[in-house]
Amino acid sequence: MIVLDTNQLRHAAFPHGAVLGMLSKIAEVSGHKLALPEMVVVEHVARHRHEVEQALTSARKAFATLGKAFGQDLSDRVADLSADEAAQQRRAALENSFVVLPTPTGAGDEALAREANRRPPAERVWEDAEGKPVKARGARDAVIWLTLLESASRTSEDIWFVSMDRDFGNEDKSDFHDVLCDEARTRLGENADRLRLLSGGIDQLLRELATPTKAPPDLEALLKNALVAHAVHIAMRGPDLFMALLPTSSATMGFESQGLRLDESRIVRSTTYQVGDRIWVSAQLACRATKTYRYSVPDTAGVLSARLTKVVFRFEATVLMDLENGKAHSAEAVSLGPITIEGTTHHPGEVFGTFEATLPALE
Repeated sequence: MIVLDTNQLRHAAFPHGAVLGMLSKIAEVSGHKLALPEMVVVEHVARHRHEVEQALTSARKAFATLGKAFGQDLSDRVADLSADEAAQQRRAALENSFVVLPTPTGAGDEALAREANRRPPAERVWEDAEGKPVKARGARDAVIWLTLLESASRTSEDIWFVSMDRDFGNEDKSDFHDVLCDEARTRLGENADRLRLLSGGIDQLLRELATPTKAPPDLEALLKNALVAHAVHIAMRGPDLFMALLPTSSATMGFESQGLRLDESRIVRSTTYQVGDRIWVSAQLACRATKTYRYSVPDTAGVLSARLTKVVFRFEATVLMDLENGKAHSAEAVSLGPITIEGTTHHPGEVFGTFEATLPALE
């Protein structure tokens, strides 16, 4: 079982990061579960809520300023958005992607006692260099440690804790702090070695599970492969996408989606690893696509005539591509970012105009 600390979950850029996509695939191939202590989930969701609150505050101020400038009430653009709803969605996404390890009963009280007594993994410093008292901290780290111990006592699996938090490790970062190692031996006996700290973070983990390798020289061309476009298309199917992009028009009948065309895919970030005899590329892409709708419009005589509307939009996607003999063998879109509509065109020939509107991310 691979357990991520809060800093590594952030480093992996959940839910759309290329590193996370690669980690998920390598864990799947090697038969490892990905897990999070419940405290990590709480910390991550709290940070996400805070960031959304800040973004909403900025957006409301901006819309208020624009509303005054154009004599319009634009506040309804964000009126129904809430940081609490965003936090709930993020927690649900985490629970769908990871095994969540519950916090043991009584861990909170013990963690506070460790913090007060400066017992690892809580902060061990009592005074700073000038002799001034240092405020106790580290109860959340202590809860995470107690969760790891409890989980290790209930499973026969190896547990690799991936963290770059110095409070968990010893001086040379080769293992847990001596105090924590002693606890593990007392609690787990001869199985204590199954609980391991990877203080080099996800990068160290990937190096151990797979072999880093250079990206193919024709990676840009490979990522324009029809397999990638199909993978994105498959991931973006469904009623949420249909409704998010559906043009608004009166007196129309029989809307049908005609499919999606991937017009552009620019690499934002990519990682490449060899797992066994396979090469895996995880790439975060900035994409531009067109979705076409067919529908009917009655004319003045009441006769229905066919129309096409093309919606051009942008989004980010994290794609995993499996290479065999230098060619794309398979591709999978593991996550999709928020959609920004760039323009809507009505055919034949009539252009409704272009506009921008950011819609919620499709998970």
